[in-house]
Amino acid sequence: MDNITIGPLAPGRWLDSFEVSRIGFGDRVAPEVAEAEHQVLVDDRLVVATEGGPDGNLVGTCGSYPFAMTVPGGGSIPVAGVTNVGVLPTHRRRGIFRRLMQRQHDDFAAGGVPVAVLNASDASIYGRIGYGMASRWNLVRVRSGAAFHTAAPTRDLRMMRSADATEVLPALYEAARPVRPGTMSRSAAWWEMLLGPTEMWKGGGHYEVVVAGPDGDDPGGYALYRSSSLNVDPFAEQLGVVVREVVAATPATHAALWRYLLDIDLVQTVEARLAEDDPLLWHLVDPRALGPQGSGDYLFVRILDVPVALCARSYSADIDIVMGVSDHFRPDGAAAGSFRLQAGPGGASCEPTTAEPDVVMGVDALGSLYLGGVDARVLAAAGRVGGRSPAVIDAVARAFRSSPAPFCATHF
Repeated sequence: MDNITIGPLAPGRWLDSFEVSRIGFGDRVAPEVAEAEHQVLVDDRLVVATEGGPDGNLVGTCGSYPFAMTVPGGGSIPVAGVTNVGVLPTHRRRGIFRRLMQRQHDDFAAGGVPVAVLNASDASIYGRIGYGMASRWNLVRVRSGAAFHTAAPTRDLRMMRSADATEVLPALYEAARPVRPGTMSRSAAWWEMLLGPTEMWKGGGHYEVVVAGPDGDDPGGYALYRSSSLNVDPFAEQLGVVVREVVAATPATHAALWRYLLDIDLVQTVEARLAEDDPLLWHLVDPRALGPQGSGDYLFVRILDVPVALCARSYSADIDIVMGVSDHFRPDGAAAGSFRLQAGPGGASCEPTTAEPDVVMGVDALGSLYLGGVDARVLAAAGRVGGRSPAVIDAVARAFRSSPAPFCATHF
């Protein structure tokens, strides 16, 4: 390991770093995809491992995006969206991943970033360095034409070309962003990538865009989707729709957009990933018209500075408690120790203390609690949170829970 150097990416080596990540994930990446990725993952957001000195062969890499993430209460906090983490298969099991993560997290802390987030290719690995699963989604397939209990609001709808939508969608997205914890900010470069011509996992390619106009104080919203053929008979065309995202600041706009999606001609089914508490199911007269296809996890949260992170969000009930947090990966960092949290719906204060803790947990469990989508009583039942009494755990559960549940529609 003495010949492995961990440090920033040298100028002109972005493609080398991207190639390491590509190999690690077993991807085939077209040159135009790499170019589109480079527009949002810039050189100075990368940490790399080189063999044989700083100018040697790249054998490991990790990067991050600068986001602002919505937290319970509608505020936001700066976060680093960790991405493109990879080590060459020839260099596994040598501690390179751990060293990359240590350097990256030290850089985050030095830059004043209080929280890191990611979507995990291997959840067990990231749990060991302090990331906790904080949000989940449901994949659903809805029968076209499914009836609603009550008529959806009538709204002015218009179709747009993806190329023109960069002038309209960002403002609608920002108007809706405070509604749901876990929602990420998007830079101008991110919107250009999302709505650009190059199709990749993060976005791009052709989308149909439908925009719901404003109604009084309701700013409106939009849906992005694609259609695909379900059969090979050109005289009896049947389509399926895959929804990329439905963005709405109000339930009325959400209902209007879903009514549109379920009423598109020739379509048989509409597929989407939804938040766990998305109201679509409860609109339907026949709840079995919404066929669950599966579920999964998405956001993993890593707290780097407990006082800053806990003061950024609001709480569903008043609480005054001492929390003991262990952080084995960064034991000298600002996420380890005991902290007095005094909080409620109006805000919070949090400071280090030498008092005995009322509740104890690892920093990964705190990450799971942070966005309000995981109940502290469930974590306690799994042995992930401990407390002086069941009443203490109940108090944490009441304070940290959030409605709506966290969800992130941004692929990163």
